Amino acid sequence: MSDFRRAQAQAHPTKTNLVLAAVVALLVVIVSLQIWLLVAGLHTALGGDRSIVWPAFYASLALFLTGVGLLRFLPQPLRAQKPVAARTEAFPDSALAWRTLAVSVAALTLSFCVWFLWSAVTVRLRDAGFAITKQQAFWLTATPTVLGSLLRIPYGLLVSRFGSRRAYAAVTLLLLIPCIGAGRVLSDPSTSFGWLLFWAAITGIAGANFATSMGVVNLWFPKSRQGMALGVNGLGNLGVTIAQFTVPAVIGAALFDTLAGGGQSVALPGGGERTLYLQNAAYVWIPFVLLCTAAIWFWTKDFPMQPKSLASQLGVARDRHTWTISLLYFLTFGCFVAMGASLPLVIREVFANAPGGAPSPFLYAPFAPLVATLMRPAGGWAADRFGAGRMTAIAVAVMAVGGFSLSAFLAPDAFPGFFATILVICAASGFGNGSVFKIIPVVNPKEAGAVIGIVSCLGAFGGFVPPIFLGWCIDRFGTPVAAYTAMSLFALGVFAVNWWLYWRRDSPSHC
Repeated sequence: MSDFRRAQAQAHPTKTNLVLAAVVALLVVIVSLQIWLLVAGLHTALGGDRSIVWPAFYASLALFLTGVGLLRFLPQPLRAQKPVAARTEAFPDSALAWRTLAVSVAALTLSFCVWFLWSAVTVRLRDAGFAITKQQAFWLTATPTVLGSLLRIPYGLLVSRFGSRRAYAAVTLLLLIPCIGAGRVLSDPSTSFGWLLFWAAITGIAGANFATSMGVVNLWFPKSRQGMALGVNGLGNLGVTIAQFTVPAVIGAALFDTLAGGGQSVALPGGGERTLYLQNAAYVWIPFVLLCTAAIWFWTKDFPMQPKSLASQLGVARDRHTWTISLLYFLTFGCFVAMGASLPLVIREVFANAPGGAPSPFLYAPFAPLVATLMRPAGGWAADRFGAGRMTAIAVAVMAVGGFSLSAFLAPDAFPGFFATILVICAASGFGNGSVFKIIPVVNPKEAGAVIGIVSCLGAFGGFVPPIFLGWCIDRFGTPVAAYTAMSLFALGVFAVNWWLYWRRDSPSHC
């Protein structure tokens, strides 16, 4: 018997047993009704009648939420517990910490702008004469995620090995490589798909900067404020929205004259031609790379700490929490990356026959990552205040329900419902991004930087799989229903893992 149950029995055994029996009986009834509803829905669907499927699903969901609510009424110990006074943590370098956070947010925003430039420019490649297929277009938007994921482990370890200022300045300056390389291949429509894919992959180094940035910010803030600080630093995700708004604007003007190469002729729907400069999508970030590198070097300092070898920090891979937190982040951050990378193409392909013409991807797509980014600090703050396990559970549950609901809004005239559901899912994913990172310093405060590197690495891979799967489903079946359903089922599994380890009151790692 656990200490919790023993305290209940000692406090009032008769009342404890009666309340416990009543709550358990209600939960059994709820589970039975859920099974009956789901079986009835499946039976009618297999018989060709789908009218009951969605009502049965939402009724089952309502029962599930009722059951979760009943868990709060399980008996509590009746004897008052002596409150434990919270210890105030020292925060001697608060001014420098906040300045470092501000610089980090700016540099991380730039990194995401570079990382997601392909999601904004790929939509126009075929119009500009680049010989790529629909499936290859999805590969170009997803491929930057690969290197951006793999490099997050060494990028996260660099902070402890070489110092926060030097490490962050170096990885920011390296952004010049993808900016110059991608600009060169985008200026020539005869470039092969292989070269486009190569430079899309190299652009992924911009995504790896996330691990360095979070590792730097984590060092400067006390444990009680790390959830909030990491959440605010996550505002750098705004770079996705900035890129998707900026790229369509800059590719229409000869910003760099002949230095950037010639333009590409694009036929207009109503006749005539227009000249685009797709290379501007990469070249436009070069001045900002230099400015952010200078800001990191002159306005921040190296955190005072003993250098650690890379091998010693990889020991966190033996901790199971490193992998379970990675699973949570694979879902929440992966959803954000996937939406940012593939949503413009999904809008263009799925709603091509919408009444009045296809919705503009550049008008709607940027708002999805924007909503997710704005919710990230809220997730970190809520995790500090109400518990990271509970807040993560709420985020994952909303994502699962939203994923199932997307299948009901894929008709050509259902774009408003589809886009509204996408915004809800992205808001939940952003909220979950903030709350998941709060778990890291709680379960492993000594090696949080190393854990961040691994977690963010595997989490970013969550943005690679969905775009490829979405592209395959659209190309094979003409609809993304199978992809959205599979993602929702995966979210339910993640919900169970989070509940068992981080939300369950009796869990040793409850947070």
